[in-house]
Amino acid sequence: MNLESRINAVGESFRLLAKRLTEWGYKFDRPSEVLPGPEVGTEAAIARIEREVGPVPLGLRLFWQRIGSVNFCGMHSEWQGYEYPDPVFVYPPSAAIRELDEFLADKDERLRCDFPYLVPISPDALHKEDVSGGMWYNVSVPALAADPPLNDEPHHTTFVAYLELAVQWAGFPGLSEGAGAWPIAELVRGIRVGES
Repeated sequence: MNLESRINAVGESFRLLAKRLTEWGYKFDRPSEVLPGPEVGTEAAIARIEREVGPVPLGLRLFWQRIGSVNFCGMHSEWQGYEYPDPVFVYPPSAAIRELDEFLADKDERLRCDFPYLVPISPDALHKEDVSGGMWYNVSVPALAADPPLNDEPHHTTFVAYLELAVQWAGFPGLSEGAGAWPIAELVRGIRVGES
């Protein structure tokens, strides 16, 4: 399956999972941010990042263009057994532009300290639960790979593979450590993503 097909499959899966989670009584923290669709200004944001620092990886570009952003942060009062389920979350391109502005304002010092431009992808699992955590998940730009490594994410995988892992765990890749009482099998019934 090519990268475009994989991103399309992820988008369809996220939409189905959001519907199923709601039906099962999961309460999203910010319902308007669950799957709002592509952000206005996406193409301009991509063009600016590429003009200022280099190529945006194809996987991320396609995600922003086709899906936009996703935020599954929330809770279900009866689903226990794992403290940090790490709900899938990908910022829209406007977050990358805010980080770009900060990077450019201090570019020489950042590069001197070997801190290149990083596209923010998601808060870490602890921050998603309002606990002080570590560095946000990110992608390095310029990127050489179409599906680049997702930096600072505990599964040590690529951006698109992380999205697919999230789908396999009903939107909660942290549950790969132990799902407790979460009804993962029912939520993912009939959903298939990946390179197969």
